[in-house]
Amino acid sequence: MHEKLSLFPGLDEKGRRLGEIRVPTHTMEALDNYFLRGYEPGDFLTGILTNNLYRAVASADLANRHAIWEIVRWLNTDPIVPEYSWGTQHWVNWWLNDTEQVRTKFVKKIEKEYIWKTLKA
Repeated sequence: MHEKLSLFPGLDEKGRRLGEIRVPTHTMEALDNYFLRGYEPGDFLTGILTNNLYRAVASADLANRHAIWEIVRWLNTDPIVPEYSWGTQHWVNWWLNDTEQVRTKFVKKIEKEYIWKTLKA
């Protein structure tokens, strides 16, 4: 079975635990789309990515209300999260616009790691 490139290996239809809380699949896919493809996220993730708690809480669906802490913790602690890809609206725009090809370089690195892991399996 061929898996698509993702920051969340093992993602299934029920989502994946980043910690104690299961983060919804649609949120994981939106994070993949932001970090790997440069797609602008919706209001909920934009609120989280720009450190706008009010925006995040106000626009969270029921499933994501329970996952806010885990998503923020993942952004702050997981070494795969690229530097300067989130934290302020400036950095989010920088990432989305692929300024200095920072996102492109990140994706190439992730793709190489994915290919190497696949070949070793």
